[in-house]
Amino acid sequence: MEKVVAMVLAGGAFSPLGILAERRAKAAIPFGGMYRIIDFVLSNLTNSDIEHVGILAQYRPSSLIDHVGVGIPWDLYGRTRAVKILPPYKGKKDADWYKGTADAVYQNLNFITDHHPSQVMILAGENIYEMDYHQLLRFHLDKNAECTLVCNRLPAPNPQRFGIMSLDETGRVVSYQEKPKIIQGEYYSAGIYVFNTDFLLEKLAADARNPASKHNFADNIVPDMLQSQSQFYGYPFEGYWAYCGTVEEYWQANMDLLTDPPAIDIWNWNVRTNLEDRNIGGHQPAIILPTARVKDSMIASGCMIGGAVEHSILSPGVVVEEGAVVRNSIIFHESLIKQGAVVDYVITDKDVMIGAESQIGVGDVSVPNEEFPQDFSSGITVLGKEVCIHKQVKVGRNVLIWSGVTIQDQTEIASGRVIRN
Repeated sequence: MEKVVAMVLAGGAFSPLGILAERRAKAAIPFGGMYRIIDFVLSNLTNSDIEHVGILAQYRPSSLIDHVGVGIPWDLYGRTRAVKILPPYKGKKDADWYKGTADAVYQNLNFITDHHPSQVMILAGENIYEMDYHQLLRFHLDKNAECTLVCNRLPAPNPQRFGIMSLDETGRVVSYQEKPKIIQGEYYSAGIYVFNTDFLLEKLAADARNPASKHNFADNIVPDMLQSQSQFYGYPFEGYWAYCGTVEEYWQANMDLLTDPPAIDIWNWNVRTNLEDRNIGGHQPAIILPTARVKDSMIASGCMIGGAVEHSILSPGVVVEEGAVVRNSIIFHESLIKQGAVVDYVITDKDVMIGAESQIGVGDVSVPNEEFPQDFSSGITVLGKEVCIHKQVKVGRNVLIWSGVTIQDQTEIASGRVIRN
């Protein structure tokens, strides 16, 4: 894989994930207890022996930069290996904020050309999947392709969000529509491309000269390849692939780790993360007290469980006091669930405190969120970072409580509300 460079697109602001993406790039959102979403694509690259990786980050990259560092956790640091964060910058001539996915790569062509690769992989850093890129690259070379696009077989939830494509009997892409209203095709795009380097440089240069372009791969580069009858192939992927486009999808992808067997095998695939991040590696093992009851859950290091945890995922350092109940929930780092509290279908960001005898995630599940009814209607309540809820508080379903908010004793918040400072 010495002749392959990977460019990871990781910087988009993604409003359907609301307050989880308020202070961080979507790719930096915690996942599966001790991981972050970007860990999956970085681990795929490491496990596939791809050693030169650029990460294109524009929206709130600080958390992503802190997490990735110089790439040591993924063995991407050394004389012949490197990972580099590539944020946009202001210069005298050729730099600007990224206008689209294709423009983001175009502005960083020097990272590609410095390594003289034969192929360039363009990867979305915001999906959960395990893939051996050796097999993808072998397919690309066997087909003598100029570009190969990974695709998943339909059906899919809300397929109008994706690029829909059809393949002929040889695997060549014969039709592609980005986010169509009417679905006509058998596959949808996974946002994973392999390009021959010279072909990619040619397409990006032409796109940059086009003032009418949106400068996106899906909107512009792909239609151009079809129109020019390029050697453009689809690679059907049969494994697990989760698109965390909404809070419900993010929640479900986490819950898929709790199936037997799990939908994605973190341990055998050797998914890596930065154990220095919030000193995850320095935590003691989780402590399960005699009063605790844990069922169908993932409990990270540093947790202390005195209450009941059912079908939930707890990040490092979470405390669930005696008599508290956590069900069907995702609790981020260092959060505290105090004695007698009940948490059901809730996602909490880091450093949240839920007071004694409070009930979070109760009430009418059919009431959508008042500000974001399209994106928050599945019954999941989300608490932002450092929310502090005092004792005997009741919070309904589909509620969003923004980061840093304090809720006083015995407050009742109806389903569907949005609470800000």
